[in-house]
Amino acid sequence: MKEKFDLVKLLNILKKNIKLLLILPAICLVVSTALTFFVMPDKYTASTQILVNMKKSSSDLAFQNVQSSLQSVNTYTEIIKSPRILDKVSREFDGQYSTAELNSFLKVTNQTNSQIITVSVTTGNKSESDKIVNRISKVFAHDMPKIMSVDNVTILSSAHDNAVKVSPIVSVNLVISII
Repeated sequence: MKEKFDLVKLLNILKKNIKLLLILPAICLVVSTALTFFVMPDKYTASTQILVNMKKSSSDLAFQNVQSSLQSVNTYTEIIKSPRILDKVSREFDGQYSTAELNSFLKVTNQTNSQIITVSVTTGNKSESDKIVNRISKVFAHDMPKIMSVDNVTILSSAHDNAVKVSPIVSVNLVISII
């Protein structure tokens, strides 16, 4: 036979275990705080923006040039992540970072129907994130004429002390620890 839900019984159980119900989340909060501040490494992301644009031409061809540029963006995104670019960047850092490491730091995105590519690098060091993303963008802009016989890449913005801390997110970690 099914027992009826008894609110009084539930309150008595909660009353008996109130210490445990208060102490356990407090312990989790303390442990999570210690892990967040002392164990989890900080990560910083710096970004640059690159414009892919065709050279100026007659106004009749302007729309076709924009369409061509939009189609080229996906190709350029892959070229940025290619060993040809990242190997050169690795050499410019005197081998401090391998091509695989650089690739793991790197994120390349673009908005739909946009000629702008955003290149982001995430590392444990704020200034290194800036340096690496700037170097990748410069090498890419410098090497594109050789790779595709076109000169249509412009760096719109460079990373100059604009790296932002992306992890750990303290507030999220602490809220999750209480739950």
